[in-house]
Amino acid sequence: MKHALIAPVAEDTPVPALAWAGEVIAAERRALQAFEAALPSSLADAVRVIAGQSSPLTCLGMGKSGLIAAKVAATFSSLGTPAFPLNAGEAAHGDLGAVQDGNVVLLFSNSGTTDEILRILPVLKGRACVLIGVIGRPDSPLGRAVDILIPACTACEADHIGMAPTCSTTLQLAIGDALAVAVSRSRGFTRADFLRHHPAGLLGRQSLPLRTLMRTGDELPVVGPNAPVADLLATMSRGRMGAACVVGEDGTLLGLVVDGDIRRHFQSRRDVYDTPASALMQPRPCVIDVAATLGDALLLLRERDGGYSVLPVVDGAGHLHGMLHAKDMLNG
Repeated sequence: MKHALIAPVAEDTPVPALAWAGEVIAAERRALQAFEAALPSSLADAVRVIAGQSSPLTCLGMGKSGLIAAKVAATFSSLGTPAFPLNAGEAAHGDLGAVQDGNVVLLFSNSGTTDEILRILPVLKGRACVLIGVIGRPDSPLGRAVDILIPACTACEADHIGMAPTCSTTLQLAIGDALAVAVSRSRGFTRADFLRHHPAGLLGRQSLPLRTLMRTGDELPVVGPNAPVADLLATMSRGRMGAACVVGEDGTLLGLVVDGDIRRHFQSRRDVYDTPASALMQPRPCVIDVAATLGDALLLLRERDGGYSVLPVVDGAGHLHGMLHAKDMLNG
């Protein structure tokens, strides 16, 4: 049953959904470009103040701006700056207890006249909080009240009736992300720090040392440089990695043989069974250090455009310690 307030569309009437959607994307892009073209110096002031604060950052908003504040708080926390969201409506009913004297408060409001924020403004100022405002209308009560103003002005919203928060919230979110990343960089936050904050899922697993994932001992497909192809194929089949490492007597990695190397040799119509492994191997394969992590391995494979499914694991002297297959990285 169709809603009575929604005008039905005839089945034979084309709906330009893609065009409508494209108009929204274009409008929001223009809002971002306009802000980028005239970046306010207050952005740098806000970064300096937030980066110098030891207490958690309060991200304050109401309604749609409150949702943006919550997301921005999560981004700050992920990037090494402790932050928490505060709903302006709940703040007046006890949640202001989370805000201590001298805290930095990052508040979001498009109109600059949000009653719920104006109501608690005297309390925040009484606690000597530093107020940073991402405000859509700078010449508004909130725009005039904050200590650092970041104008988030938009010419219009992106919806067809010009009323739903679209361009304004997209710009708020981008400004919040910009602040979070700039503060993180100013604090020297690293990739390793980021992974420590994400212990679950693939992000968390990237900090795992390769020693815990690589194949060693009897699971490691290894042959000598003079091993005949029959032995090489048997080793590769037993290892079930589609590859085998060629090592010297001292354990130094000499090269890598993958399935494709053998196929290409067959195609050249040479007597493959009389060919030693050293003639088939790639003498300078992509390798990774034994002290690396899963995240390092994934980054290396991405840089190689996914052309490798195996990685020999070596030490600084080139000695083979193990071997890593793409399945090991995913299943770990």
